[in-house]
Amino acid sequence: MLFTLLGALWFERQSYLLQREGQQRAASLMAEGLAQAIESDLITRDFAALEARLIQTASHEEVVSVLLADNQGQLLSHVRRRGTNGPVEPLFSPMSITPPPRTPLFEFENEQLRAWIRVGSIMPMGWLRIELKATQSDSALRELQNQLLTLSLVSGLVLITVLILVLRKTHDLFQEHAAGLLATQQVLENVAYHDGLTRLPNRHLLMDRLRQSLASAQRHGNRLALCFIDLDGFKQVNDQYGHEAGDHLLIEIAHRLVAGVREVDTVARLGGDEFVLLLPDLDSQEGIETLLSRLLQAVTEPVAYGAARLQVGMSIGIALYPDHADSSDGLIERADQAMYLAKRQGKNRWVFYEG
Repeated sequence: MLFTLLGALWFERQSYLLQREGQQRAASLMAEGLAQAIESDLITRDFAALEARLIQTASHEEVVSVLLADNQGQLLSHVRRRGTNGPVEPLFSPMSITPPPRTPLFEFENEQLRAWIRVGSIMPMGWLRIELKATQSDSALRELQNQLLTLSLVSGLVLITVLILVLRKTHDLFQEHAAGLLATQQVLENVAYHDGLTRLPNRHLLMDRLRQSLASAQRHGNRLALCFIDLDGFKQVNDQYGHEAGDHLLIEIAHRLVAGVREVDTVARLGGDEFVLLLPDLDSQEGIETLLSRLLQAVTEPVAYGAARLQVGMSIGIALYPDHADSSDGLIERADQAMYLAKRQGKNRWVFYEG
């Protein structure tokens, strides 16, 4: 009897520790994924996109609130769930917070966990705080623990039987919880590395692929091109037809760009009406010109929006490796300079960088 009681107490303790570990892992995955996702929005000061990402994270059933502050602790955005299962809504308050001495930091209070993490992969940009409550799986696990302790006082033989059943049920609960964590991680990774409107790779994923392409080109002696694209006339579309029409146009332009390049190429959106093409393993400059001519023709075709027909052009600046630069930053800078030259020369054309 004493042995079974001690076994039950040990199991309760281990289950409690595993529950805390699961909560901490969930909070860490969410916080790290969200911190990567909002980094570019902090750089561009796109507070609407910031709040949208915080609300998306807070929509998970275990999340109570998400808070973002700058380096001085001044609140930038705060969203919180109303009640137990109520809607997620932003809170408007000029409050400031006292950042923790270090991150990541995890604080437990009853069944609730508060996780702090720094925002900024290169330099500190602010503080992110996520509060999580116990999930249904966690509550079910605590209920099973209480039942186990009660049954252990009845009979050693009965307790052993129940213990086996509870262990099996607990294993299933942890498997379910782990599957939920994996799904959450995949969603957050997708948010962190893709543009929210067009689903194209964003700046983070573009830079990662550019570094890999440069390393491959250096090893095999290949050439690659980076094309910086700015749409001509997009502001006039937004002003005349509204932002919904502009978003519809950007999505269609993204589809046309992807359809017009090779599978090994990357089409990324940096924000607004700026796109980037990464073209590795090039055979010749003539091949680039043929591809860009095809893309210009496709993009300038009007896009239907209700009764309206939306139309834009493209100014494209091109930088080549190793002809114009041998680093990621150098290629982006020179492609951007060439794009502005294309604008000055009359728009809706491409221009190679000339150093």
